[in-house]
Amino acid sequence: MKPLHWLRQPTTLQGLSLIIAGLAGARTGALSSGLATTLIGAAIPLLLPDNSTARAIASAAIPTAVDALEKSAMAGKEPHKPG
Repeated sequence: MKPLHWLRQPTTLQGLSLIIAGLAGARTGALSSGLATTLIGAAIPLLLPDNSTARAIASAAIPTAVDALEKSAMAGKEPHKPG
């Protein structure tokens, strides 16, 4: 399959938008890690419909990537003081 043909598929575009939304939400702190992981995980079958090995590899990497994004987003923020 040619890359341009793959990018023009509606499911590919939906999958990419879910990944971008999940990554942006995790990075900005707008989404919890569980929700961001769910969004990105839901995108995997849309991007890789026929490759179960690639799906398994991608699914295993998602929680690690979301945690790293959350930690990097929190690194630049000051902790809130109670009271």
